[in-house]
Amino acid sequence: MNIVLLDADVIIDLHRFNIWNQIVSKHKIYISSTILRSEVYFYEDDQRGKHSIDLLKNVESKFSEISISADELQNFLFQFDPVFKAEIHIGEIEALKILQDNKDFLFCTTDKVAIKAIALLGKGEQGISFEKLLKSSGINKSLEFKHTEKYFKKYLREGSIMRIQNRGITKD
Repeated sequence: MNIVLLDADVIIDLHRFNIWNQIVSKHKIYISSTILRSEVYFYEDDQRGKHSIDLLKNVESKFSEISISADELQNFLFQFDPVFKAEIHIGEIEALKILQDNKDFLFCTTDKVAIKAIALLGKGEQGISFEKLLKSSGINKSLEFKHTEKYFKKYLREGSIMRIQNRGITKD
């Protein structure tokens, strides 16, 4: 059983694919407070119908909420240069700080900027693709490119190159 921190895009897609319950039953799931309370409201089906997602009713029964202080968030942001910082969503920033502080956590996202940030922080081994999360849960599914291991590794590589070139981050 993995300890997995989920990004908003992953939570939405797990609901869209109707596999949320399978994932939360196979892993210890954490969701950052910002993502839980500000970023996940609904998903769209193939016919563009909107379906609400009410995660708050399942806190502690299916997953745990985790947060950091405003000071921790602000101090963490200083690691990124202004151009890169502007591209990261606030929920991902909180999740990345949580990842940095918890070596046993894996962070699952399909956002290319967040994946690059994982590498910039030197935490590539703590990132997990959507595809790998599903496979580790015994789920095989036809996926969009953004969900694949290949996509995830592409942006991890780009983030690693940025780290070597001292782009995107201001300090180690």
